[in-house]
Amino acid sequence: MSVNVGVLRPVAAGLLAVLLTAAAAQPAAAAPQRAEQWYLDELRIDQAHKLSTGRGVIVAVVDSGVDATHPDIRGQVLPGGRSYGASGDGRADEDGHGTHMAGIIAATNAAADGVDGIAPGARILPIKIKKGKAPSSDRAQAQGIRMAVDGGATVINLAVGRPGAASPEEEQAIAYALERDVVVVASAGNTAMGESAVISPANVPGVIAVTGTTRGGVFWSGSVQGPESVVSAPGDGILNIGPEHGYGWGDGTSDSAAIVSGIAALIRSKYPDLDAANVINRIIRTARDAGPAGRDPQYGFGRIDPVAALTADVPTVSKNPLLGTAASAGGTAQPAVADTFDVTKYGDQGGPTDQQVVVIAAGIGLVLVILLALAIFLIWGRRRRSREAAVQAGARDELLDKVPSGGYPQQPR
Repeated sequence: MSVNVGVLRPVAAGLLAVLLTAAAAQPAAAAPQRAEQWYLDELRIDQAHKLSTGRGVIVAVVDSGVDATHPDIRGQVLPGGRSYGASGDGRADEDGHGTHMAGIIAATNAAADGVDGIAPGARILPIKIKKGKAPSSDRAQAQGIRMAVDGGATVINLAVGRPGAASPEEEQAIAYALERDVVVVASAGNTAMGESAVISPANVPGVIAVTGTTRGGVFWSGSVQGPESVVSAPGDGILNIGPEHGYGWGDGTSDSAAIVSGIAALIRSKYPDLDAANVINRIIRTARDAGPAGRDPQYGFGRIDPVAALTADVPTVSKNPLLGTAASAGGTAQPAVADTFDVTKYGDQGGPTDQQVVVIAAGIGLVLVILLALAIFLIWGRRRRSREAAVQAGARDELLDKVPSGGYPQQPR
């Protein structure tokens, strides 16, 4: 039976169009949460985890409390306490901010579609410094710092602060921590909150004041800057856990500080004999210089580099390298403020995810297979027509594919 290729051409073209449309219409696979944690890839955290996970280190989150029932931190959270005069421990969080900080530091990706923390082997000591979403007081913050030290924390994360100088109580509490070999990390502040200089307690000498960066390590416009800046870390669009067992993005130097607290935990775990002064020294000595050469108001000593901090040969120091070098910030204490936190689940931060790339590649592969099949079909049809024309001209069908006498010529080797 002869084949009418002229009729099949539009049919094949139509089939190809339908297949291409179907491939393009396929919904992109939902991106796993870990694929959205761009900051972990920039920090080469998978490589850092081959060196240390923070096991054996307690990091205090002095904040709004921590929801210890979230699957990604379940089993990582100690009881902690409350510093604002209420009974109970720190394992409750009506605000979500403290839970987000705890996840950035120590999430274990235990949920079905979970997220990773900087130091998943570390334990979290939650110190709840306020009730619900109400502002905290400097007295509660100061008491929370002391409770964290007495509770065994060797790293303290302070992500709630206020413009101006620290109160005498806060300064004394920080001195209490530093004297007891504790690394204190604090967020520098956010312009969205009306802050224009490094806030307290980040502006207290001896504290690691952390500013924020965006993807690619550029200084984040939402971060404050000032001479007290020590290091910078990602702070824009930081996905991790949130309230009600959910996930969300945080925008703020609170997120930056939590990242650095996690890195401090990695160092303390890998080098258990290092005191706080040398942990701090290792962090600032291995930071990647950015902006003007040397320490500057935006990046401080540079962008944080966890792999270098865990591997570099760093000379030891005899005292905290930040003491006596940071300028103090004056002003009147204001009500405490924290970063904005978006609890939207499963959002997209722009650009194709790994799963979307796979779907696109599969679609391209399907198109190539279809085009190849179509080309073979057309060639076969053309040959079939030639055969039929030859038969109609009187040629015997078996002569059309006759092997030449002596076989096909040999190709030169």
